[in-house]
Amino acid sequence: MADVGDDSDDDDDQISGLTFRARALAQAHPLSATASLYRKRMIDVERSSQPLPEFADWAATALLVGYCIRRVEEAESDAMPTDLPTDQPSAAELDELGRQVAELSDEVRSGRPAGEALLPAAVVEELLNTVISTEIDKRSEHWQANISSADWAQFEQYTAWWVIHGYALRAAETSGLSPSER
Repeated sequence: MADVGDDSDDDDDQISGLTFRARALAQAHPLSATASLYRKRMIDVERSSQPLPEFADWAATALLVGYCIRRVEEAESDAMPTDLPTDQPSAAELDELGRQVAELSDEVRSGRPAGEALLPAAVVEELLNTVISTEIDKRSEHWQANISSADWAQFEQYTAWWVIHGYALRAAETSGLSPSER
């Protein structure tokens, strides 16, 4: 008879493996041309609006890792997308993509899948939570002791938003719609 904790250990191993794969993929410049342009546009705005330039750098990393979570999810579920457009999108197309990404981000924050569910919701939720926690923990030694609890909580929300936004970006760009249909 198996121990009760065996399933939990298997789940932890799966999450650890998927997290490792997403982080490794993030090192390989995995963004599509559209996602790369979208990320640059978002981070340029972030650089101009944040009090510390590091925030924009951290946001860029969080978005990238979130994007890679969805890519790993695609690979794990054998749901690799068809070829993505290679044409540079127009500003209007990027605006429309941003609208769709925002909608999918809201779905994820509400506990629903971003578009088509590729893995069980519990796995995706745990994977996102693990990556968000890691992104936050990487920054805690830098300045957590120097700010208020309320400001730290706001930073945690900020980081979570960027990871989820990256995840939703990949879901939006692979939704099967052309840029002009997004």
